[in-house]
Amino acid sequence: MKLSFATLFLCFALLAQSKVAPAPPAGVPAGAKIVDSSTWRWVDKSGKAWLYRTSPFGVMKTEEPKDGANARPDGVPAGATAIAADTWRAVDALGKTWLYKVTPAGLLKTEQPADFKPAAAPDTDAALELISAKDEGEVLRFSKPGPFGTYSWTRKKTELNADETAVWERVRKEKVAKK
Repeated sequence: MKLSFATLFLCFALLAQSKVAPAPPAGVPAGAKIVDSSTWRWVDKSGKAWLYRTSPFGVMKTEEPKDGANARPDGVPAGATAIAADTWRAVDALGKTWLYKVTPAGLLKTEQPADFKPAAAPDTDAALELISAKDEGEVLRFSKPGPFGTYSWTRKKTELNADETAVWERVRKEKVAKK
């Protein structure tokens, strides 16, 4: 009797883990390929890719995003180089340098000023300066200000991530400098 229940339980467990793709719901075109359990990808006759996602409100259809963070929008010359996430620089046949910037209103084209300097990347270390660390034996207590008060957490000294290691090194150097 116990063997039959064990066999039955094992069969149900195997069925529950089967990788059968769910059938697409109504609204998803035939021939769409499954991406995950609630997303399908379909390419229309013109070659445009669409994503169909199921939600509590039905099936949502969106255009598939273009690959690459610096995907060149329409209107930017082919020889333009990306200087920021939404800005490109191109030199025309007359030798003038033009900047192309994507704005909410569309693509903006302006001549590059003589004193132009691209925006510097944000300093990620500035956020780490707000974090403090306190030695509590085998663990370190980290804290940082947040919108609803101070946020704190503990971590073993052997399990620090890169940011926590940088904060701990900074705090130790500050202690040595004070002495």
